[in-house]
Amino acid sequence: MSYKLDISEDALSKLEDLGMSDGKRLKQIFIKILSLRRNPKPQDCKELQNFTYEGFKGLRVDQGEYRIIYAVDEKNKIVKVGKILNRNEDYKELKHKK
Repeated sequence: MSYKLDISEDALSKLEDLGMSDGKRLKQIFIKILSLRRNPKPQDCKELQNFTYEGFKGLRVDQGEYRIIYAVDEKNKIVKVGKILNRNEDYKELKHKK
């Protein structure tokens, strides 16, 4: 059974920005997000310490130089994509989001 995707406005904005500047990266990141529908906790995902997203444990998966920050609602079978960050961006801003 596949999961539904819930992509935040923040993540959608980042995808739109990438679409304007780097179509290849946009495609790679989008494919990685879509793959979370079938396998929401792939081998390369990592749990984030001290971070929850919409009440669920925060996870991270890398795609190239970008990190996809998300959470999984197992009960309702939903992958909630919160942010897409460049590896150079700081995680400090995430600690304040719930």
